[in-house]
Amino acid sequence: MMKLVRMVWRFFHLLAHVLAGMVGTAVYSWVLRISHDTPRYQRLIRWWLGGIVRILGGRVSVYGTPANRGVMMVCNHISWLDIPLLGGESSIRFLSKQEVKAWPVIGWLATQAGTLYIERGRRGAAQEAADSISDSLRNGEVVMVFPEGTTSDGAEVLPFHARLFASVIDADAAVQPVAIRYRDASGVLSELVPYLDDVSLWHNLLGILAQAHMDIEVHYLPPFKVAGQSRKALATLSETQISQTLSS
Repeated sequence: MMKLVRMVWRFFHLLAHVLAGMVGTAVYSWVLRISHDTPRYQRLIRWWLGGIVRILGGRVSVYGTPANRGVMMVCNHISWLDIPLLGGESSIRFLSKQEVKAWPVIGWLATQAGTLYIERGRRGAAQEAADSISDSLRNGEVVMVFPEGTTSDGAEVLPFHARLFASVIDADAAVQPVAIRYRDASGVLSELVPYLDDVSLWHNLLGILAQAHMDIEVHYLPPFKVAGQSRKALATLSETQISQTLSS
């Protein structure tokens, strides 16, 4: 009974929060004409994204310091929840698959927040995404990518794809590895948070709504410069550092 009450309460709280985000975004974008990259807009984005995690029972512990200018963050990918988690902690632009742009409500909010998109499978799409990332890095923005290219169960880090690391080389910027981990109320890796291919978004959300709480770790590792290193070397180094952090 308690689980059902918790699920219903969180669901309607989350629904109200999403509506508040829509109203706030509409006012900032259409009425006040405030750009997504202004400090005022970024505070709204962080408040809204962080609120999603709190409503879903997330208790976040942060280790290290997120970079705030001209860095490409790379992170292991477990769930759709990674985006509100990381976006609630620092001002960043995400690289997301093109399909997200068409999602009702969420796609519109993501676009208004400055999300970059990649159309998987289309010839030249990866290069277009890489160029967009390079431009953002040169402008001093922080861009977050998930080099695994898919989600995992959180037990291990999947191999990092090297192609998008060309962006940070082209912009002569830095890379900051970020490691995340979700534990359930008993302290073990959460089996409900991972958003895997055989689970619908709705069923994944219901599982998260029903659990008592989540203990979440976010580890911001030291940024490193890319001068003289290949895409493959950068991908391997980032993957190794994240894997070592999560295995400790």
